[in-house]
Amino acid sequence: MRKALLLLMLLTGVAESKSIDWIITDFPPYYMINDADEGTGRDELIIDLFHTYLPDYENNKVYFPASRAIRALSDKRNTFCMLSLYKTPQRQKFIRFSQNYTTIGLSPTIATTTATLEALGFENASKVRLKPFIEQNKLVLGVVMQRSYGRALDQVISSIEKDQVVIRPGQDALESLTYMLKKGRVDAVIGYPSEHFYLHKQTNTKDVVQLLLEDVDPIVHGYVGCTDNKTGREIIKKIDSVANTVVNSQEFKAVMQKWLPSYLEIKLSKLMKNKEAR
Repeated sequence: MRKALLLLMLLTGVAESKSIDWIITDFPPYYMINDADEGTGRDELIIDLFHTYLPDYENNKVYFPASRAIRALSDKRNTFCMLSLYKTPQRQKFIRFSQNYTTIGLSPTIATTTATLEALGFENASKVRLKPFIEQNKLVLGVVMQRSYGRALDQVISSIEKDQVVIRPGQDALESLTYMLKKGRVDAVIGYPSEHFYLHKQTNTKDVVQLLLEDVDPIVHGYVGCTDNKTGREIIKKIDSVANTVVNSQEFKAVMQKWLPSYLEIKLSKLMKNKEAR
């Protein structure tokens, strides 16, 4: 009888145990996989923060190459979740998204050198319109192949004169473009502020600044997406139930500013405060 009761308790415990299988990928500074800062990526820390409010769920991180992440997330035979995703009509056919945003950050910026800005008389510039800045000043823009920066910005990039755009393929494309910026082979590189900051530190790229773009809203929101099946939908409900608490915490705000230069850290802090005040 005791053995039967013990077995029943063990089986019940197994049945009740739950986990969220988070897809992570090699994409610093959001995920740090093979680095001295391993485990301290922005999105990894936010996942960990969510689990402090989700004690019933085990935190299980599963690595996928970036090229396979969305495909794995869309396959209903398994249940995966991923942080900091854009909602798009195409993705919503296969992925269940949180109603509440779960990350917030600055929109894409362009990194350029102080020497370039001085030569153009833009020493005090902090914000520009992308197309006229590149075309009228006869600059060369570096862009990562097959990467979206949002519909509006993608359209602007595609309208720039082709001989003024250098497109690089591959997982390390942004790093390659950063080296090209350092060597003067391109004049500006588009990317997200945290990515620029991380790569400039890694490559010891000095005298580089980031310019905000007038072409887009200053902040972007990311959402949790889970496989659109029964388990995925249950997880999303749990995520939404604690999302407001998480994003209003001081820990969340600190992580969102972790990989930004000080002048953009201040900018994001002001934007988040303005959002709270509405």
